[in-house]
Amino acid sequence: MATEAEILAEIKEMGRLTEEQENILYNICLKQEELGRESTNMMLDKVVDSPIYQPMIDREMLTYEVFNHGSKHEVASLYATLKGLRYCIMFSDELSPRRQLNPVGAPWGSTPTPGGMPQ
Repeated sequence: MATEAEILAEIKEMGRLTEEQENILYNICLKQEELGRESTNMMLDKVVDSPIYQPMIDREMLTYEVFNHGSKHEVASLYATLKGLRYCIMFSDELSPRRQLNPVGAPWGSTPTPGGMPQ
C-alpha cells in the first residue's frame, strides 16, 4: 500500500493523472465507497492499452479482473486500489467540485432551508 509520501514522490516524478483520469478514478472510488467493493464493468479491449485506463493500471491506481462466460467478449471489472483511493482522498478538495452534484446529491451552491430541502 502506498503512503501519502510515496504518492507525492510519484507525482513529482511522473506528474498527476490527467483531469479525465482523475474524474474516472474519483467516480469509481465513490461507487466503491458507497456500495462496498462494487466494480465498474467495461469491455476488456476498451481498457487494455487504452491511453486513459492503462496508465492508471500501470501506476497501480486501478486494477481489474477479467470475466468471460463462454463468449468471445471479455469483461474487465475495474476496481480502485487502496493507492487510488488514497490519491483521490489527497485531492478530494479539487476533484469533488468537478462533479455536477455535491456529495448530498444537490447542485453546487444550493443551500438547504430550515426544513432540509434545497432552495
